Amino acid sequence: MSSAKPALINYTLETFTNERDMHFHLSQWEKRKAEFIPKLKTAGLRKMTGTKIWNNKGEAAIGWIFEYEDADSFKKCQEIFSELSVVEENEVPVIRQAFRGVVFEEEVL
Repeated sequence: MSSAKPALINYTLETFTNERDMHFHLSQWEKRKAEFIPKLKTAGLRKMTGTKIWNNKGEAAIGWIFEYEDADSFKKCQEIFSELSVVEENEVPVIRQAFRGVVFEEEVL
């Protein structure tokens, strides 16, 4: 483990009714991303990775890995994410599960 303080990680799984809904949801994020990424970076989001889940029993699912500087950064970013959570008229249903943890080991290979 490096000497840097541990980063806070959030892994969020989003499951959709079908692929069409998932792609629509992602297209809405693409439209909003330019506005929100700078705010999240300023608040302490270090890294954000989106993944397409392909082994989830045929369900349409995506996963997001968020890496924060610390717990305070996480709290600040949650306020920004709450702006994104406002359900728009054309938004699709999504089941969202979030898992949080602190990095205790990291290997860059």
